[in-house]
Amino acid sequence: MKKYLSILSLLIFGTAIQAQNDTTGSIAGKLSDHEVDGQPLPFANVIIKETNKGTTSDFDGLYSLQNIEPGFYTVEFSFIGYETLQIPNVEVTAGKVTEVNTGLGASAAALEEVIISTVSRKDSEVALLLEQKNAIQIQQSIGAEELSRKAVTNVEQGVSKVSGITMVQDRGIFVRGLDDRYNYLMINGLPVASSDPDFKIIPLSYISTNIVSSVNILKTFSPSLYSDFAGATFKINTPPAPAKPTTTINFGFNYNTNTTFENFLTDNSGDSEFLGYTGEGRNLPGELDINSLSLSATPEESARLFNTSWTPESKNAPLDTRFGISHGQRLFANDRENLGFVFSMNYRNFHRKQNGVERTLNSEGTAGQDFTSTNYNFSTQKSALLSLDYTRFNKLNLSFNTIYLQNSSNFIREAYGRNDGFTQLNNRDFFIRDMRYTENDQLTFQLTGNLEFQEKKHQIHFGASAGLGNNEVPDRRVLRAAGVGEDANYITTNGINPFKFYQSLENMNVNSRLEYELGFDQNEEGDYNTVFKIGHNLDHIEYQFYNRFITAQVNRNNLPNLNTNDPQDFFNQGFNEGFLSYSSTFDPTAASKIDQTINAGYLTFFRKWDRIILEAGLRAEHALREIIFREPLDRPQTPYQKLVYEPFDFNPSVNLKYELNETSNLRFTSSITNTRPRLREILPTVYQNGDGNQVIGNPDLLNSTNYNLDIKYEIFPTSSELFAITAFGKYLEDPIERLARSTSVGYRTFFDNFEEAYLYGLEMEARVNVGNLTKTENLKPLSFGFNAILMNSTATANADDPRFAVVTNKERKLQGASNWGINADLGYELVDTEKTESKINLIFNTYGKRIYAVGVEGADEIYEKPINQLDLSWNTEFNDHLGVKLTVRNILNEETLFTQDPTQEVRFPERFSNVVESFDLGTTFGVNVTYKF
Repeated sequence: MKKYLSILSLLIFGTAIQAQNDTTGSIAGKLSDHEVDGQPLPFANVIIKETNKGTTSDFDGLYSLQNIEPGFYTVEFSFIGYETLQIPNVEVTAGKVTEVNTGLGASAAALEEVIISTVSRKDSEVALLLEQKNAIQIQQSIGAEELSRKAVTNVEQGVSKVSGITMVQDRGIFVRGLDDRYNYLMINGLPVASSDPDFKIIPLSYISTNIVSSVNILKTFSPSLYSDFAGATFKINTPPAPAKPTTTINFGFNYNTNTTFENFLTDNSGDSEFLGYTGEGRNLPGELDINSLSLSATPEESARLFNTSWTPESKNAPLDTRFGISHGQRLFANDRENLGFVFSMNYRNFHRKQNGVERTLNSEGTAGQDFTSTNYNFSTQKSALLSLDYTRFNKLNLSFNTIYLQNSSNFIREAYGRNDGFTQLNNRDFFIRDMRYTENDQLTFQLTGNLEFQEKKHQIHFGASAGLGNNEVPDRRVLRAAGVGEDANYITTNGINPFKFYQSLENMNVNSRLEYELGFDQNEEGDYNTVFKIGHNLDHIEYQFYNRFITAQVNRNNLPNLNTNDPQDFFNQGFNEGFLSYSSTFDPTAASKIDQTINAGYLTFFRKWDRIILEAGLRAEHALREIIFREPLDRPQTPYQKLVYEPFDFNPSVNLKYELNETSNLRFTSSITNTRPRLREILPTVYQNGDGNQVIGNPDLLNSTNYNLDIKYEIFPTSSELFAITAFGKYLEDPIERLARSTSVGYRTFFDNFEEAYLYGLEMEARVNVGNLTKTENLKPLSFGFNAILMNSTATANADDPRFAVVTNKERKLQGASNWGINADLGYELVDTEKTESKINLIFNTYGKRIYAVGVEGADEIYEKPINQLDLSWNTEFNDHLGVKLTVRNILNEETLFTQDPTQEVRFPERFSNVVESFDLGTTFGVNVTYKF
């Protein structure tokens, strides 16, 4: 770790001494309409008379003119039917923003004096930092401007730069050591359910930054949020229609050092593999649908039953590709109403080949499995947005959004080595090939709006959403053999592991939001010092789960050799000669249903005094969960049983903010919240990995109760700089934990509630301009962002409770929690002129080791090693139309690593290794070109 920190320090210093002058400034401000009670005036013209620079005010009356040479200018404001206003002698200073706020009216008499204040675009770093400063809750935000500067292509990469947040490969976002289970996701203020049973929220890597205006990360609770909260609530906002027609086209390529142009295996069984749509190629045969209890096919029938092959296709992996198109414009705009739309479609794919090892260890450090593995994964991600926004008299705002997210994974895993759980190996290597295609689809329709009366004294906020999700794992094939190559033997023992299976999960989600806001004691700025809010939330989700297992039965002893390079030839021979046939037995756990309905009401009181702001409230939430399922030993005639869990929770919260002065705040927050499990954690079905490893849900899991406390001190030296430190603590009752038990053929992963856990620590954040900090003009182009977390945690299980009898360590760190984490970025502006901008960014992320799975039955915990990730991005905007982004990710070429130490004397020291799993990741080089018109 010290080595990497030294490298980072040298890079920071080396870049700092090359800094150059910041030569231009900006003019920004807000226009108001004196004919409509000083409301924002959108779509007005703003021109600098001495140059050809001009723009229009946006939906909120905001405007911005950038890259202006220092000097004095005349700024002209105009709008049809209004008196033109010219403001002379507006001074522009290098490296600073001159902000001019004024209003327009129908006559010169209506024009008022110019007012200076700090405003900017809502997706700009300055605007979001201002929003963070003014918010009553503790929040952090990242907008389109910063996402573009750091050359990230999806939301997950963006939020992983925020303090206390780390991105974990294939497992989503960790916030303050709490994994995906403790997070919540909202898009445009409404919840969106995940279609993937292994994720609590839709993985943020699925969401392209091209359909995002900003992301708010709320680390503290308020009653208008759902109580399923402990790590963070992520609020994603889609972009509004621009003031003038804008079309953006982008395309790009990635090269990965492990994969690109190397030999690559794929399962080409679908109709449109490149686009990530499987079509009908992997369909479940009609003989095996949900209504059939069992199947015993003849060899002749087996030969016709499936369209897929057991032999993968080999090719050289091409470059990864991405492309997208977006367009937005106002359809009409006048002094009464306006209507605009945004449309965006985006596609990207990835080829990844990873080499590594996989092992299972007992308490003596002896490996039951010891595999050398190679993973091949061709994945695609698609996102689309159609957004319409309508405003009438600036009193009624409506937005209709259609959001489509789809991803696919064409995954092949090959592993070979020792496997002591299988008896038919005859001292030969065990070989397994897992061919698994996964497709996730999510379609969401949203309607949101705001209605206001009497200068916002009365406001109504409302919204409704309907979503359909689908997760498919069609025709997964698991081949096992003794030996590798042309003379391998087909394994017929240990039949607990399926050869083929299908999995389908469908969900339907409807939700609504209604809030009434009443203001009292209006101040000079037009805001209200006292506000009451009362609201209601409804969220209903239905999950339909179905899976089907198919095995290949063998009816003779002397089998021909199996060629693992072309196993389909063996199956063809088996069907033709009659010694192989497919069968499927009745599985009582094959179908299950989970319904969840949340009804919640809340009341919030807001009061602003001279320097003190208080928000206090209470949320009452009834969360009904019904699981309809059968037990593994049930018969076909056994009726389904229903397991009902319906806690009624009261969630109080207090957010207190004390404005020490104009640039600093002291904050205090406290709340009680809850955490609900992921779907996989309660799904009463065994998920087989084919090599003996299994995952099984626990329908008896309880929701966790979380007691949260935060104290934060923050300083905003300028509109773009920040220093902050936060002390936080959490006490969790019944925390949900992942446990791992070693069996005769692998690991069985399961879930349970522990008794309690504590989590506390410090977060530190800094965002500075190095030139301003050091008072050195030559360093003005250099910016530095740094955030870190220091943390400790303790999870405790009662030794006398029989539920925890199998747990090895009754007191330990909380599963998923690291003791520390660091995110840092260094930006250097190479060029900043009227036509061209070019900036290079160096981004570093790391964290301390953490528990991946809790050890049981004498085995120690499985630990996850940190990944020290160093990325580089270089963004250049050549003019208003053309831009190029160059990226290098995982420069240090770190690998994933999971370890498990023995708890007893090592039985075979000469063969001992504590590595459970390790895979290389490779370094990825990318280029992306954007053209706007």
